[in-house]
Amino acid sequence: MSPKHKQPLTNMSNKNCYYRCYVTKNNKTVEWGYGLPWNQVRKEVDQHYKDGADAVELEMITEKEFNDRLPKS
Repeated sequence: MSPKHKQPLTNMSNKNCYYRCYVTKNNKTVEWGYGLPWNQVRKEVDQHYKDGADAVELEMITEKEFNDRLPKS
């Protein structure tokens, strides 16, 4: 493919991504919520595994779903 026909690269790592994160450790699952750039979400996942998680599952959600889950003051 010639450079003229290549699609432009996009950098998603700077845009917030919204995820529900389920972390399982010792047969207990804890739910987390993330609204961070993708590279930060990946760091959080890596940290869960470093902390001994048996499994980490991400579920992509919308910004509205994320915001609806935040505590209301």
